[in-house]
Amino acid sequence: MHHLINIQIQNFRSCQNVSLELDNCTPIVGYNNAGKSNILQAIEWLVTPKALGKADFNDSECPVIVEGAIRGLDDAMLDLLEPRHHQKLVRFISNGTLRLRRVQNEPGGGIKNVKLEVSDPEAGSSGALAWQAAPTGIPQAIQALFPDAIFIGAMQDAAEDAAKAKSSTTLGKLLAEFTATLERAHGAKLQGFLDEVERHLSPGSAQRVGELKRFDKEASDVVGDFFPGLKLHLDIPVPGLKDLFKQGSVKVSEHGREAIRDFTSLGHGAQRSIQMALVRYLADMKAVEGDQVQRRLLLVEEPELFLHPQAIEQVRMALESLSKSGYQVVFATHSPMMIDRSAVASTRIVRKAQADGKTRVMPSLREALERRVESEDKRLHTLFALENASGWLFSDKVLLAEGKTEKRILPDLYRAVTGKSMAADRISVMELGGAGSVPDCLTAFKELGLEACAITDFDFALNQAVRLGLIDDNDEHVRSCLEQIKDMSETDSTISIGPNGRAVNGPQKKATHVYRDWAKTDEGKPVAAALHRKLKSVGIWTWPTGDIESVLGLAGDKSEAEWAEFCWRLERGNLGECVAELGLVKGMVSWLRAC
Repeated sequence: MHHLINIQIQNFRSCQNVSLELDNCTPIVGYNNAGKSNILQAIEWLVTPKALGKADFNDSECPVIVEGAIRGLDDAMLDLLEPRHHQKLVRFISNGTLRLRRVQNEPGGGIKNVKLEVSDPEAGSSGALAWQAAPTGIPQAIQALFPDAIFIGAMQDAAEDAAKAKSSTTLGKLLAEFTATLERAHGAKLQGFLDEVERHLSPGSAQRVGELKRFDKEASDVVGDFFPGLKLHLDIPVPGLKDLFKQGSVKVSEHGREAIRDFTSLGHGAQRSIQMALVRYLADMKAVEGDQVQRRLLLVEEPELFLHPQAIEQVRMALESLSKSGYQVVFATHSPMMIDRSAVASTRIVRKAQADGKTRVMPSLREALERRVESEDKRLHTLFALENASGWLFSDKVLLAEGKTEKRILPDLYRAVTGKSMAADRISVMELGGAGSVPDCLTAFKELGLEACAITDFDFALNQAVRLGLIDDNDEHVRSCLEQIKDMSETDSTISIGPNGRAVNGPQKKATHVYRDWAKTDEGKPVAAALHRKLKSVGIWTWPTGDIESVLGLAGDKSEAEWAEFCWRLERGNLGECVAELGLVKGMVSWLRAC
C-alpha cells in the first residue's frame, strides 16, 4: 500500500535540516526536548497544513519547507482513485513515487501563505527535482490519498481537547473513524428524520408547527406597528447529517454509578487509557476491512503515558496492526516496551546538539549496517544480535557483554564503585551471547551516534580478535602467550591444545581455566597486560586475568544462584572484601566512564 517513505524538514523549530526514512510503523526515541514532537508536527504539517507563527521558524528570515515522497502509487493503486484525481496525479508520478512539499516563506499571514508544491519528473535535469506550484485539483487528489492526519499528543491539554467536540480535535478525529461506518449504514434513514424535523421547523414550510406559526404572526403584528410591512420568522436551524456526527463526543459511566458523565471528569490516566483503547478498537475494526484508497497518518506522542505494562503491550500491538490496515503510524516513545524486536531495525534515534540546539536524526539500525558492514551475512548476524534488546535505543552509551555473568553483575558492580546506577549515567549493558559480532556491533553503534565499548574474556584476544583482524596473528604477544601455554601443557596433562595452538576444553580442564592459570604466572602477566592494552585502544576491555569470574573470585558456575549471592554480598559488605581483583574492577569502571 502507498505510504510516505521519507521526510526532509528545513527550518521548522529545532529541525533546521532533518531527514528521516519512514516505514509503515516507525518508532522515534530520544530524551526529553530532543525534538521528537517537532518531527511529528512537521510530518503532520505536510499532510494537514496550517499557518505557522514566528515560534515555528528556526530562522524567521528563511522559509519552512517540509518535503515528502509517497511510494506505492502504481497503476493498480491509481485505478482505485476517482478518475479526476487519477488524471491530475499521473503526470507527477515516476516509478510509483510522488514527491511533494509544503512551503511557508515567512511567519503569519494565514493559510493562504502555505504553498503546496509538487516535483515534475519531466522537468527535472541532471537528477535535480523541479518544483512547481501544485496545479488545480492536485491538493484534492493528494487529500484523497492522505486525509488529515490524526495527531495524539502527550495529553497536556486532554480535557480541553475532549471538551471541544470538534472534528479537528484528536478525539473528534478518532470518533470520525467510527461514525463514518455508521453514516454509511444509516445515513439515508437518519437524513429522512432530519428532513422531517426541518419540515416542521422551517419558515415557510406548510408543515411548520403551530407554535412557530403563531410566533411569526404575533411577533410580526407587533413589529408592524413600528415598521409596517416587516415580518419576523423564528428560524431554528436543523443540523446536516455530517454536522450532527461531528458533534459526537465520549461520555463515561462506572460500575455502581448510574450517572453518565463527561469524558473530561476523569483523570489524565483514565483519559489516556480511553484514547488508547479507541486506538486498539480502531485496529480491531480496520483489521477486517478490505483494501482502501486512503492512507491516514496516525502520529502519537508517548502512547505509553499513564498506562500499566500490560496496557502498553496492547497499545503497541494495536499500532502495529493499524500500520497494516490503512494507517501509517509514527510514534515517539520513552519506553522499551513500545518497541519489539521486529521494530528495532527501523527505530530512529533523535538527538539535540548541545552546541546549537539543533535536532539530529540518526540513521536506523538497518541503514547503519548497510552503510558500514559490507558482508550481507555479517549484517544479518549483527542485526540479529542487536535486535535482541531494545534498551540501547534509550541510552547514550552501550556496553556489549560477551556473556550472562557480565549482564547480571556489572550494574551492581558499577553502582558499588561509583555510587550511581548505570541508568543514571545513561549506560546500558547488552549481552551478545558470544564475542564474534563485537566489532560489527561497535561499528553500527558508531554510525548510530552512540558511544559503545565491549567487555570480553581473555580468550577473545587469541581467537576472535585475531580472526577479525583486531590483532595480527603474528603479533609478538600472541606468539608469546601460545608458546608459554604450550610449555605449560608439557608438564600439565590436564591442558588440551587444539590444532591452531590454542587451549581448548578438555575432559579435565576448560580452556577458560587454562588462561586463568597462565595469567597468574610471572611470565604470563606482562603478556596478558600487553594484549589487554592493545584491545582497550579499540574500545574492548579484555580481562587480563582470564574472565570476570577470576576477577570477582567466583567459582564460575554461571548460575543465577551464584550471581544473586554475589550481588547480595556486594550490597551488604565492603567492595574490597567481595572481589578478588579490586584494582581491575575500578580500572574497568573508570575506562567505561571515559570511553
